[in-house]
Amino acid sequence: MPQDSVHATPQTHGPVLVRGRDFKAYRIGGAIVAVLLAIALAAQIWELFDGDARTIPEYRWSATDHTPELGGVQASELVIARTKLQDERWRTGPAPDGDAPDYAFGNEIRLRSTQIEDPDPLLTEAWSNPDSEVLPVIKPSEEVIGMSSLPYVNADLFERPFARDWRLGLADIATHLGALAILGFSLLLALILAVRGRVPIAEGRSGRTVKRFGLLERANHWMTSTSFIMLALTGSAIAYGDTLIRPFGDEFLGAVGWLATWGHMMFFPPFALGLLVMAFAWMRRNLPSKLDIEWLRRGGGFFSDDPDNPPARKFNAGQKLIFWSAILGGAIMIASGVLLMFPFYFLGLDGMSWTMLTHAIVGVLLIAIFIGHIYIGTVGMQGAIEAMWGGDVDTNWAREHHDLWLDELEGKRGGAR
Repeated sequence: MPQDSVHATPQTHGPVLVRGRDFKAYRIGGAIVAVLLAIALAAQIWELFDGDARTIPEYRWSATDHTPELGGVQASELVIARTKLQDERWRTGPAPDGDAPDYAFGNEIRLRSTQIEDPDPLLTEAWSNPDSEVLPVIKPSEEVIGMSSLPYVNADLFERPFARDWRLGLADIATHLGALAILGFSLLLALILAVRGRVPIAEGRSGRTVKRFGLLERANHWMTSTSFIMLALTGSAIAYGDTLIRPFGDEFLGAVGWLATWGHMMFFPPFALGLLVMAFAWMRRNLPSKLDIEWLRRGGGFFSDDPDNPPARKFNAGQKLIFWSAILGGAIMIASGVLLMFPFYFLGLDGMSWTMLTHAIVGVLLIAIFIGHIYIGTVGMQGAIEAMWGGDVDTNWAREHHDLWLDELEGKRGGAR
């Protein structure tokens, strides 16, 4: 990687920062965005508690009251017939023009469904409640993985009670948690921008710049960040497509879903490679130190225009938190993503279920975290984006936010602190 250096450049901005109109526009924009996000967040909270998306059993299967003569053979035939009817036609039949098996339809039906009064989603027995006529004649299977609506005594295995926990975790916890985290954190940042305004270069631009990141560092950063953004968009389309995209039509949802499914895998390799390069290039400088405690205690100086900010080397505590979130969270996403790309090759059904939950929850939390990173690097702080855009930053910006690193470059004794 190219070495950091200090050099002078033609002064394009005066040392006195003209904030008035430009900085006021940022605050107005932040207020407008905050109002829109507050509305979206309120809608999400309403959706969370309105109860219209809960999966609640409403019917149970039982033997009909008028068939006390139902014997073991008949019950077995009945179960076989119903299994065939619910299976795929190409595999078990019956043929479309064939006769329906006995005990399946018409007056010979032997099972019926009854509505459950006051259904409770937590009442496991409500999902399958075979009566005393059926229980004695059905033998539990050795092991069945899947689900069925048949009145088996091993219905708990067929229906997989853990699958209900998985559905709760994916549909409620991961989905709603993701929406609340992303919308809530974005709202917080918009409020900060509206109230605090943009963090300025307190002393104004000096006209001198310092090399902060080299070409390879910047190229790798943009490759990784672009890959993550595309992974976030395609993952969100997969997770929230039914809510966000279906209103535009089923065909559009299908096209977006197809692109998102393939695109999610296509952007995985550059993201993984970029994280690996970042880990090797920046890990040593991102190790925790005592300076981080003081930086966090003073909020990084973000809430004051005083140029005397807490001391920091090349990466301050906030940037270290982002770095380790990317490395550790990214590692979890990569590992779980690989397991999901090869289903049941390394894990069983329960392991795959937990892997999908982990992938979804960590993914939405990373999106929320990187929204903060993008905010600080763009509209949140004057001069910050220049570090990754052109590689050079103004020396006054460097002095205010990374003074010990600048001292090291300039060869002063303060850099050894």
